[in-house]
Amino acid sequence: MKKLFLLIAVVLFCSCSNDDKDSSQNEIKGKWKLTNTSGGITGTSYPIPANQETVLEFSENTLKTYINGTLLNTQTYSFQIKKSIFGGVRKMIVTQSNSIANDINRVQSFNILGDKLSLRDECFDCYTAEYTRINLAAF
Repeated sequence: MKKLFLLIAVVLFCSCSNDDKDSSQNEIKGKWKLTNTSGGITGTSYPIPANQETVLEFSENTLKTYINGTLLNTQTYSFQIKKSIFGGVRKMIVTQSNSIANDINRVQSFNILGDKLSLRDECFDCYTAEYTRINLAAF
């Protein structure tokens, strides 16, 4: 009986872990337009210039950054659940640079509410970027 209980507990634990990853990946897939950035020492909000459109495109494990329709960067990403420097345990996106000059992984906590995405750099005096989902069906 104990072995059966242990087996069920292990299966449930593994299932929950995979569901969280799949859920986050499905939620974030698609294109997101930058609408605001804030942060730094003063916590100032910085409006986006009218002549600049920044778009993130998340696919299975690739993150592409476009500025005014031109591909600027392609990176791989993964999800992790880690302790945040802002308190608690949070879902994180870890991007890996594909540039030889920049081999540092970037860690950002994220939150999705409806069609809004918030990415927060996991460092003090860094920035939070806010995005709105681009509805491709509207085009």
